[in-house]
Amino acid sequence: MTSTVIVDAMGGDFPLNVPVQAAIDLCNEHNDLNIILTGSEAEIKSVITGRIPSNFSIVNAEDEILMNDPPTVAFRKKQNSSVHKAVELLVNNEGDAFFSAGNTGAIVATAFFKSGLLPGISRPALATVYPSATFHKLIVLDLGATIEPKPENIKDYAILGSAYSFLITGKEEPVVGILNVGTEENKGSRLVVESAELIRKATSLNFIGFVEGNQIFVDSCADVVVTDAFTGNIALKTVEGLNETIHTLLKSKIAPPKWGKVGSFFFKRIFGETLSKFQYNLYGAALLLGVNHLIGIGHGKSEETAYKNAILRLKKHIESQFIRKFKEKVDKELQGK
Repeated sequence: MTSTVIVDAMGGDFPLNVPVQAAIDLCNEHNDLNIILTGSEAEIKSVITGRIPSNFSIVNAEDEILMNDPPTVAFRKKQNSSVHKAVELLVNNEGDAFFSAGNTGAIVATAFFKSGLLPGISRPALATVYPSATFHKLIVLDLGATIEPKPENIKDYAILGSAYSFLITGKEEPVVGILNVGTEENKGSRLVVESAELIRKATSLNFIGFVEGNQIFVDSCADVVVTDAFTGNIALKTVEGLNETIHTLLKSKIAPPKWGKVGSFFFKRIFGETLSKFQYNLYGAALLLGVNHLIGIGHGKSEETAYKNAILRLKKHIESQFIRKFKEKVDKELQGK
């Protein structure tokens, strides 16, 4: 089976050669993978050195969406952008998945209007897989799609997250919780209290109520943790920053510069694998759940490793027919089956 992944060459904080080189490397390594880059064809070709693989292609897009462009501006006034072209290719069945490390709001808006929402879903959500001390796969969403959701949206996130958890773990009834400041039913904002009530009344999910932030990584009480994008994005970046801080502090004590390569070797052997589980480039992409096509969104500071891991993760989802199975599971959840 050959998979086709469309990649936004113009998104992200790093120079253009980063996504271009990542795409070319993967095309050379995987004969069953086609990669289409969307962006300025002239600029993309200007950074290519050496032979271009036959499974690598470019679709020209002259408009550039900046990281600080408001979603409405990016969607309405930059119709010839790399993001627009990529989603159009998806909708026209010219690709199986799309990845971008660009403007999240612009990607979500374009996907919302061009890919469309799954029947019965009110808003899409950005979801990722977190590691935990108990080694189970924890789904956390929303990480950036909707800053100010309504209870109806949170309820739909719970359905989307439960379906995602089922597909990657095989667990028939994943445990779902809402991130909150306490586990008591009367605690928290109006949004989380009303969302919890709605999930209990309107779904048949395995819902346990509220989950506190200090339970996410050390307690396997939930398989899916739902929150609004504002809180979720802050939590995600706090974890990333804390991981980098711990990495730096440990390395300064265990592998100081004066120890040279010997210190670095022991540091990597002892802590490398554990700390790497919290690095964004290992996972590459968070999935935009709730739209009709397979879309991954990466960190703005994604480098080559992150691009490669994101593309390969999407390739695996394509091969497993993720979107078809996901739609079926969501539909069953909505019907209360």
